[in-house]
Amino acid sequence: MPLKVPSIRPVAIVSDDAQSAAQLSCLVGMRGAYVAVIDGPRMGRDDRKAEVTRRRNTLARSGVKTALLGPMPEDARAALQADLPKRFCRVVNGWEDAQDLIADHKRLEREPLVWGRDRIGIGTLKALTEGRRIEFTDEPSRMENVPAANHLVVCEEGEPLSEVIAANYAFALGAGLILIPRVPKVLTDELLEGFYGLQDPGDLSPTERLQSLKHRISACCPNVKAPQGGSITFVTSGLPFGIAHADVPTTHLFTYPDLGICVVNGIAAEQPEKLGVEIAVLVDPGTTPAPEIEGSAKVLAKRRVFVRGYSGRGASVRAVTEAVELFPYDLLIFATHCGDADGYRWTYEYKDYEGVPRTFVVDIALGVGQTDEEEMLDVMHYMRFHSLDGVSWTDPKKAEKITVGSAVRYFVDARAQDEIKPVKKEEIERVTGSAVMKMFDHNYLAMPRHLGNKATPIIINNACVSWHELAKRFMFADCRAYIGTLYPIMPAEADAVMMATIEKQFAKELPHALWSAQNAAYKDSSRRPYVVSGVYCQRFRFGSKNAPERILAEMMEAQKSWERRLPKLAEEGASDSIIKRTGSLVDYYAAEIAAFSKRWHPKRDGRR
Repeated sequence: MPLKVPSIRPVAIVSDDAQSAAQLSCLVGMRGAYVAVIDGPRMGRDDRKAEVTRRRNTLARSGVKTALLGPMPEDARAALQADLPKRFCRVVNGWEDAQDLIADHKRLEREPLVWGRDRIGIGTLKALTEGRRIEFTDEPSRMENVPAANHLVVCEEGEPLSEVIAANYAFALGAGLILIPRVPKVLTDELLEGFYGLQDPGDLSPTERLQSLKHRISACCPNVKAPQGGSITFVTSGLPFGIAHADVPTTHLFTYPDLGICVVNGIAAEQPEKLGVEIAVLVDPGTTPAPEIEGSAKVLAKRRVFVRGYSGRGASVRAVTEAVELFPYDLLIFATHCGDADGYRWTYEYKDYEGVPRTFVVDIALGVGQTDEEEMLDVMHYMRFHSLDGVSWTDPKKAEKITVGSAVRYFVDARAQDEIKPVKKEEIERVTGSAVMKMFDHNYLAMPRHLGNKATPIIINNACVSWHELAKRFMFADCRAYIGTLYPIMPAEADAVMMATIEKQFAKELPHALWSAQNAAYKDSSRRPYVVSGVYCQRFRFGSKNAPERILAEMMEAQKSWERRLPKLAEEGASDSIIKRTGSLVDYYAAEIAAFSKRWHPKRDGRR
C-alpha cells in the first residue's frame, strides 16, 4: 500500500539533547505531518562554518517558520543565532517555553507518559500516538515496541537523538517502531567486507557466501517481522539490513551523521509544490559496458527530462567533479568501475599535547584531476586511520589497550600547519574504504562538499560495491536518495534493473520500484545487489517546466554569489589556495553560462 507523503510542521527543533527534543516533539507533533529534528552544528570540526550553513539551508528547505533551539553547546547555539533571522529562532530550555506552539491543548490536560531515559524512541512514538506529553524518570523503560499496520521503522539503539528522529518519522508516516541492539562497528565492517570479497577464491561459492551473510545480518536484527504486504525503513549505523528482508521493499537511513537533515531532504522534495526530476546528469567514462546509460537517456527524454551526458573523454575526473558539485541537476546516474584503490601507508612519530610519544599510522588513497595549469594536478586525499601505538584503530578493545588522549587532535593540527612529516612510507595494494570510481583519465575520489549546485538530488550508482562507503558520503552531501550495489554486477543486470526502476515502476516509491525491478530481474535467485537509502515515501516524479531556463538562472545566481564572496575572503585573510579555488568556481560558471547560452539562448550569449 502506498504511503502518503507527510507535510512538514512549521516548527523545527534543533538540539543535541534527546530528552528535550522528545518533549518538544510531543508538544508540537501532529498526525500526518513531520516535525523536523536536527542536531546542532559540530563546532569542533574543521568545516564548522559549513556545519552551520547546512542547518540553515535545511531549515529553509523545510519551509518552517520557527526554529526551537534546545540544549546544545553555547558556541553552536551562538553560531546558529548569528546565521539565522532573529525572528526565526527561539531559545527553549524546556517544553514549557514553547507551550504556545502546542498542536493540541488537550495534551496539557492528559496525564503525561512517564518513561525511562533509555529506549527513548519508543516512548516518544507512544506519547505522540496517544496525544500526550512525555516525562522522564530514572526507572528503566518498558521492553516494548510500537506495532505497525503497513510500514515499520527499525532503528538501531546507541544514538538517542536518532531514536527521537526515527519516532517522528514513524509518526508522520503512521508507522510502527522497533529498536534493535546496536551492531558493533567491528562486526559491521566484517560483514561489509564479506560483500566486497564475494567473488574471491575460497571454499564456499559466491551463492553460499551470500546466504551466510544474509543469515548473519538477519541475526543482527532479531524479532523484526515486516507487516504483511508492507515495507520497512531501517535506521542503521552501517549495515544494509534490507538484504535479509528481501520479501518486502526496504530502505535505509544512517543513524549518524545528520539523520535529521537527511529526513528533511527526502520529505521536503516530495511536497506538492516541488517539481521532481527535471534535469539529469549521466556519467559513462567507457570503462565498462553500460547499456543502462543509453536506455536511461531515452526513457528520461521521453519523460521530458533535460539530460546532460559525460561520456568517454568527456568523463574526466575534473569534468565529473565539477558536474557533481556545481551543475544544477535532480538525478545523477553513474556507470563505471568502483572499488578500493591502492595507495600508501604513512607512519608518523611525534609527541602529543600532553608530551606523550606517539606512533600513528594512516593509509592514504589519492584521486587525481587535471587543472588549467599544464604542470599542476588537483589531488584529493582519502585518509584512513590504521593504528596508534601499535594497536589497530579497528580493534574492538582499543580503549582497553591505549589512551587516545590528544594524539589525533595534535596529528590533525600539526598536519594542517605542515609541522610533521611521515618517517616511513610504504605502498599498499588496497586502502580500505577509499571507494574510488574510475573515470576516463584517473580515479575519482568522491568526497563532495555539496551536490548539484547545493541541491538534494537522487543518485543511482551502478558501479560494483558502490553502496558501502559512497551512500554515506553522498547522503552527507545532501543527496536525498541513493541507490548503490553491495557486490559486483554484470552490465546486463544493471540494464535490466535500471530500466525497470525508472520506466516500468517509476510511479511507485523508490524502494518499492527497486524491489519490484530486482524481483523481475532475479526471480527466484538470491541475488539482490541493489540497496536504496533515503526516506521511504520518495518517488520518481518528472517535471515539465523549462529546464534550460532554470539551469541558466541557477548558474548565473551561483556565479554572482561566488563573485561576491571573493573580496570577503581577502578581507578575512583566507589562504591563497581558498581564494584561487573560489576564483576557479567563478570561471567555471562563466564558461558554462557562455556555452549554455550559445546552445539554448543564442540571443542572450551569456550576458547577465
